[in-house]
Amino acid sequence: MKKIAEYLRTQAAALTSMAEADNLKGKYAEKLGEEARGLGRKLDEAEDRYREVKGHLSSWADELEELQRKADKALADAQDAQRTIDRHETQGSDRAASDKKNEEGGGSPEENPELKQAKEDLEDARKRLNTTAGDYDERAGHFAGKIRSSIDDDMKDSWWNDVKGWVADAEWLDKVADWASWAATLVGIAAMFFPFLGPLALALTAVVALIHLAQALTGNGSWFDVIMDIGALKMARNGVKAAKAVKALQESSRKAAAGLAKDKAKSQAAQANAGARKTAVRNERKRGGTSSKNREAARARRLRMEGQNRSAGKSASDDVRNADMPQITPQEKAGALGDKALGQQIKDIKKWRDEYPDNSTLADNARQAERHKDTVQGSWAVATGLDAADKSADYVTDDGYSRMKDGMTAPVGSQW
Repeated sequence: MKKIAEYLRTQAAALTSMAEADNLKGKYAEKLGEEARGLGRKLDEAEDRYREVKGHLSSWADELEELQRKADKALADAQDAQRTIDRHETQGSDRAASDKKNEEGGGSPEENPELKQAKEDLEDARKRLNTTAGDYDERAGHFAGKIRSSIDDDMKDSWWNDVKGWVADAEWLDKVADWASWAATLVGIAAMFFPFLGPLALALTAVVALIHLAQALTGNGSWFDVIMDIGALKMARNGVKAAKAVKALQESSRKAAAGLAKDKAKSQAAQANAGARKTAVRNERKRGGTSSKNREAARARRLRMEGQNRSAGKSASDDVRNADMPQITPQEKAGALGDKALGQQIKDIKKWRDEYPDNSTLADNARQAERHKDTVQGSWAVATGLDAADKSADYVTDDGYSRMKDGMTAPVGSQW
């Protein structure tokens, strides 16, 4: 602190000389002089802090040495007294026999004077130690108050300095980040086989990334960790998006297939109804023409047929929409890396593509679903691989990897 105070004093003097220099010319001179004076005053205030605190700590160190000397003396005296007491306790059997003889002779046993003095010395040592400890607490509070008073001036830390200090003191952030990082690794591995775990892995990865970002911004962590987190976060996000895309494609294929089934059923019903109408017309002619009564009956039959057409189309559409998800074989489940839901969605998409091979939408959905399935598995593999590689390097390699990461540590606003 003394060296820092001297350095600050030197720099403040240099800035003051710069501000008062007469040889500065040009438009920059006035601005430079103002800034130099302002910074010089701040350095003077900082120098006062360091100089005063240095004085308080020096005085506290002197008193602390004296308190430590008293505590050491009390400890030594207590140890000597305890050794005397222990020695007398080893002779307890002989003393007990002597005391019994005195009692039988009508006398009373008397405590050994040396033992009695040792017990008194031990109690005195304890009292002196307690007194010294109380003095320590009182003087520590006294000098802490003086230090607080010395730094209670017009020079205040910015809110950003407060944030940096809070992050530096928050040791629990490291524990949370470490726990969440390992959890994200394990869940990420599981998500390669069960994509429904993807959102959980993504959330855990985001927690780790936010903590590492806060530490890096304040100079308490490495930007390399942030870069690794961003890579893992992007891969995890891609995996979640791809899994959602497969589900959306499956729903799209069902909807398209339902529409095709409806049109097919209506077309088949219309063809059947057209044949029935032709037959009805021929029969009417054979029976004597088309009377008003016959025309009404024909109209009623036509309306009934149209209703049947609509009913047939809706029923076919509902059958497709509400159909059970297809069952998958062990081989198909293995192809989806153990994820039954993903395997069923892929098979359902292909089922409707094969049902209506001429439909371009269903064929395109099947191609996209295969691509997204590969993305789901690849994204989680890459994200987990990055995380596992970082952890392995921390535990397996020498200090070179850690030094490299430390080299990428700097708070926002500082020079690398």
